[in-house]
Amino acid sequence: MGGRPPVTGRPAPFLLAPSSKSRSPLPKHPAVLAVLLALAACAAGPPGAEAVPGEGNVRRVPLAELELPRHLPDGADLTGAWELRAVLPITGLSAMALSGERLLMATDQGDLFETSCPAGRSLEECSSTWRFEGRLIARGAPRADIESLAIRPDGSVVLGLENMPRLALLEGDGEGGQRIGRLAGAPDLRFLPRNSGPEAMTALPDGRLVVLPEGGVDDENKALVMVQDAGGGWRHSRLALPDTGLLPVEAAAAGDHLFVLLRGFGILAGWQGRILALPLDALDGPGAVLPAPALIATLDDPKIADNHEAMTVRQLPDGSYSLLVASDDNGFALQRKLLLALTWRPEQAPRAQAPSGS
Repeated sequence: MGGRPPVTGRPAPFLLAPSSKSRSPLPKHPAVLAVLLALAACAAGPPGAEAVPGEGNVRRVPLAELELPRHLPDGADLTGAWELRAVLPITGLSAMALSGERLLMATDQGDLFETSCPAGRSLEECSSTWRFEGRLIARGAPRADIESLAIRPDGSVVLGLENMPRLALLEGDGEGGQRIGRLAGAPDLRFLPRNSGPEAMTALPDGRLVVLPEGGVDDENKALVMVQDAGGGWRHSRLALPDTGLLPVEAAAAGDHLFVLLRGFGILAGWQGRILALPLDALDGPGAVLPAPALIATLDDPKIADNHEAMTVRQLPDGSYSLLVASDDNGFALQRKLLLALTWRPEQAPRAQAPSGS
């Protein structure tokens, strides 16, 4: 990654468990998993922080008994699926943002990681060497709960802090000295419910931000979409979601499309995931409700389903899109740190979703 300062300090502990066979099996009934998740949320404390920047090699463990590539329901192809079993100072990835060859990743504990992805190539080929940038500290909050990231064309990084909730600017020298700074023109998000802040955010090619708060879904199952205008104000519109119980947790702009990752969990259904695609020009169109998005992927197969929260997308030279999706295991042994690679071609004719109630 050209232009980055040399790594200083001792390496962060990037150690990997040797085999996926040593994992405790997941409970077969989603109701059992739901109870265990609730207990873990109450009992688990934050993991130990590694404050010294460094870098290490992260090996991907292919998921067993999963034939690839495979066509997913609704259009996209799954081309890679791995488990990240590293003993890292993180609980799983909650946000991603891609700019050129730079892939920035974050956790809900405030940890920042960075790696490089060769230009013009599938995101499966991103480097296995990750640089640990340190852990951010949030004043007035127990942790910097980073749930979304955006890299603007000028290289500045915007943080979506769910627990505060607000958008902030990442400031610092890139050597572990980063800090949370004030973002000029940030919207007032205090109307959002607790722990339902700016989960999904991305930067448009012109630098404007798009935010889909997790707590912004209304009674008609339409998600709030906040689009920054050229003057720095914010326009509110709505996006119809395909199913009830699914909430926006990540957004990415690539090519001429906006991609939105949805997540849900049900006692009987377990983890559910969907990926929507919407033309970027629809964001500036008239009307309070955006055009129906295309549903391009369903992530409900138990082999790949989990708490997927992070996603990034790149358009390739042939016009197809390469996607990376990652899960957050919440520091819970019965969940997994998954990394999925998908490919979607617009000509695969994904089906559009009719607005709820139509």
